[in-house]
Amino acid sequence: MALTRARKAAIVFGYLAVFWVALPAAIWFAAGWGDARLQLVQAPHRSGWLVVAAGVALLLWSWVTLWRDGRGLPISALPPPRFTFRGPFRYVRHPGYLGFNIGLLGVGIVVGSPTLTCIITPAFLPLWLAYAALEERGLLRRFGPTYVRYRRRVGIFPRFPVYRLLQLAMSAGVMPVQIEGKEHIPRSGPAVLIANHACYVDFLYVGAATRRKIRFVTTLEAFRKPLSRWFMSRTSAIPLGRYRHDFAATREILRSLQEGELVGMFPEGERSTLGRLQAPLPPAVKLLARLPYPVVPVGISGSYDVGPRWADRIRRRPVRVRIGPPIDLALSDPMQGVAAALRELVETDPQPVHLEGLPLDRLARVLWACPRCRDEASWRAERLRCDVCNASWDPSSQGWFVDDTGQQRSLAEIASPLWNQPDDPPPSGLATGWSEGSELGSFHPLEPLGAGELEVDADALRFEDLAVPIDRMQCVTTERADTLQVATIDRMWQFRPQRESAFRYFVFLTHALNRRSRALSRERGGR
Repeated sequence: MALTRARKAAIVFGYLAVFWVALPAAIWFAAGWGDARLQLVQAPHRSGWLVVAAGVALLLWSWVTLWRDGRGLPISALPPPRFTFRGPFRYVRHPGYLGFNIGLLGVGIVVGSPTLTCIITPAFLPLWLAYAALEERGLLRRFGPTYVRYRRRVGIFPRFPVYRLLQLAMSAGVMPVQIEGKEHIPRSGPAVLIANHACYVDFLYVGAATRRKIRFVTTLEAFRKPLSRWFMSRTSAIPLGRYRHDFAATREILRSLQEGELVGMFPEGERSTLGRLQAPLPPAVKLLARLPYPVVPVGISGSYDVGPRWADRIRRRPVRVRIGPPIDLALSDPMQGVAAALRELVETDPQPVHLEGLPLDRLARVLWACPRCRDEASWRAERLRCDVCNASWDPSSQGWFVDDTGQQRSLAEIASPLWNQPDDPPPSGLATGWSEGSELGSFHPLEPLGAGELEVDADALRFEDLAVPIDRMQCVTTERADTLQVATIDRMWQFRPQRESAFRYFVFLTHALNRRSRALSRERGGR
């Protein structure tokens, strides 16, 4: 039912009378009474004017924003018809109440009232927090999921500016980076930045290319632990379950773009294990091709040398970031368009890696046997030497490896015989397992499965009493450098091998899935 002008005027008059006449008068009276009754003494200080100015500025900023963007007044009974997340509302959910509280503190310092400074101001805080909680119930009814999402991203009080501090650290040269093509990133409005992915900190190198904040799409696993969840939420990362049809992540990406933000994506899905460019994931490319927003390619060269995935260690190494003009995925095959745009911007594929300062024993994660004779017992991955066939690869100063014939090879080229052909017999060994429920629902904490023997063959993955047939698997991937992840349409399992390489299982299962896919294609072709 629409309110008449007279009734609106009465509500505004009542609001002014209560909150801007009666409330300040009551606070002033209580402060004077408390000072006299308690005989407290505090010297007036002019520095309080700075606090008053800060509170009043925050208060007025919130009012102007509500009037300009929300088309309304800061009155609970007459809420603005539009939801606004600009101005001070980007940093705190209730800047008006917070500004009033700050102003009270400043007034107490200026007039020298210990009751106002030390008693009323702290006591006023829980009062407006309780009032704000009641007000948010109405906001949830009015704006629904939009306000739920806003409340998840913005706190009652200003949150620690992790992202801005990271940008400041990058501009100070904490991680050396050379950037070309900054002009291709829009100064305002929505856009998607896509980049190749070889290192944990690739988001820092992309983020250093613009002063704007980028919301990066990040693996859901980074949100499972409290500390990393706190970090990711402070950088406004968007969690994505790579093994599921993650509609929540897709909606969050679309809403962010609709609100004019930058979104960062790594269409390869996960970090390159061997420093080689990977094919983009079809679901990511499908989404990019349908977006009516600029898609800006970013090529990162040198980050594999900063922190190769198998080593779990970050080093200061020179990195070059090249940003290309927006690509039109409607003019060609989107898969080829994304791959070609990134390939053109990356200097070297595969990327080199220097071994100095890295835990060389972890090379066995990607080189679990001699690449030439496939013998395990006499293979020394940390020395890249085999005592059976005498194969050896010596590191060079350029990040390559010189074999016993004098040829320079990349780590990816050395490992390719192991990665291009699955093991026979298949890998097996002790592992610890976990599981998660339906991939179509919201994500849940992992359920421990305990320790047991993890085995794979051409037909299934087996772990104790569990058997997951190959023809039911929808996705096989890895997390970090030590965890295998297998998903079907209704469940996901994670396994952390104790001795075997998680990548060894991954390679075997990937080849099995590819064989199944080719067999299905032949069957369909025969029909």
